[in-house]
Amino acid sequence: MGRATLSIVAAAAFLALACATSQPKGAPTKSPQPPLPRSSIAAVLQHKDELQLTGDQVRRLQELDAQLEQQNAGLREAAEKRKSKDPSSSSGSGRGMGGGSRSGMGGRLMRGTRSPASDGAGPKSLEERMDDNDTNAYLEAEKILTEQQRARATEIASKFRQERWDRRHASKPSDQ
Repeated sequence: MGRATLSIVAAAAFLALACATSQPKGAPTKSPQPPLPRSSIAAVLQHKDELQLTGDQVRRLQELDAQLEQQNAGLREAAEKRKSKDPSSSSGSGRGMGGGSRSGMGGRLMRGTRSPASDGAGPKSLEERMDDNDTNAYLEAEKILTEQQRARATEIASKFRQERWDRRHASKPSDQ
């Protein structure tokens, strides 16, 4: 009887420990942050009422965003093909000292700036090429906006890109 009692106590203690250390069902596993929009244009479209976008502007911005998504899907597909052909290649975006493009200071949209990684330091990562596509699409989208809309839209897009950069690099070790 002593051995059975000891087994029951041990099992109960183990069960209590397991329950105390496990997360409840439905609890978020890591990121309580809401998902980011898929692009700078999508971030701007989330603020269409604030920006007082017309129906035509919304439609044209949605078209540009859809074109951007098609371009990026093509890049992802090509990267997957390269990866499957050469399993030893890494798909990481680390680029040595610079750590990749931030599309200007702090991930903000910057006209006339080039990242150190784009100055002939080798091929760009998938992430950098998609960032370039996002920047180019956003610059095209600015042409659809009025001057008043453009200023606020640039703030929105810059904030989006900064947050995306921060999230991408939050778990990576510092380059310094």
